[in-house]
Amino acid sequence: MFAALMLMAAGTIDVFNGLWAIGADETRFDTVIYDDNIDAWGWFYILIGVVQMAAGWAVLQRATWARVAGIAFGFAGATLNIFWVFLIPVASLVLITLNVLVIYALVVYGGEDQPF
Repeated sequence: MFAALMLMAAGTIDVFNGLWAIGADETRFDTVIYDDNIDAWGWFYILIGVVQMAAGWAVLQRATWARVAGIAFGFAGATLNIFWVFLIPVASLVLITLNVLVIYALVVYGGEDQPF
């Protein structure tokens, strides 16, 4: 249950980060750091966030494929948040930690014989 809730929380935060990025065009961050391409990053974060929320819901429903999807998208979320670390360092480190904890929880405690 922990992994499912944290995966959905990380996905929700990624969606909000993506929405912020779409609205942050024509800013200093967009022109200097992301070379006028922060809109594309925003849509990518929204996509990853929605998929993370769906995978979290599936983990909560104990779908058999959801554990592998949760691990994969937890890894993708942690990797993508490395790119935000210079823009929003605290939120990025929190999201990286959440995604790593999701991966740990699903790998160690997400087996078929482990009840919630």
